[in-house]
Amino acid sequence: MQINYFLASIIAYLGLLLGVILIKLAPEEQKPGKKYFILLKKISFFLILVTLLFFYRVNIILTTVLLIFVIVLMLSKKINLNKSGLVYFLLGIIFYLSSKIPDLFVMESVLIFLYGIPTASLTLKKNNYYEVFIKNIWFFAPVILLYFAF
Repeated sequence: MQINYFLASIIAYLGLLLGVILIKLAPEEQKPGKKYFILLKKISFFLILVTLLFFYRVNIILTTVLLIFVIVLMLSKKINLNKSGLVYFLLGIIFYLSSKIPDLFVMESVLIFLYGIPTASLTLKKNNYYEVFIKNIWFFAPVILLYFAF
């Protein structure tokens, strides 16, 4: 399980690389695609939360209230997904929590990968490739620390 866990975390993180490659290949699409990248980012973050809550079988009423609350915050722009280092830290925690359930682990890994594509596409400016990866390296802090702590 050890090697699968760490390889999956690296692959999930590499969604950022795909986002960088996407903008590198078609830089003229960054500006017109910005609203779609933001929408994709919000949808994938929402799906990450929904999937986690569904698999952990959280009370349906609590889940519904929590998800409606998150939707309202996203629509009113109170949840700032632009602080990608903090969001990736949270995604690292979710990644660890999902590792206990194999089906959830696969889904969350893919969703985190998909979340990385618009994140990198929105963050990337002129030749700041390393900054995109360094800013989001916080993903690995909970992934590694929680794995060895528990």
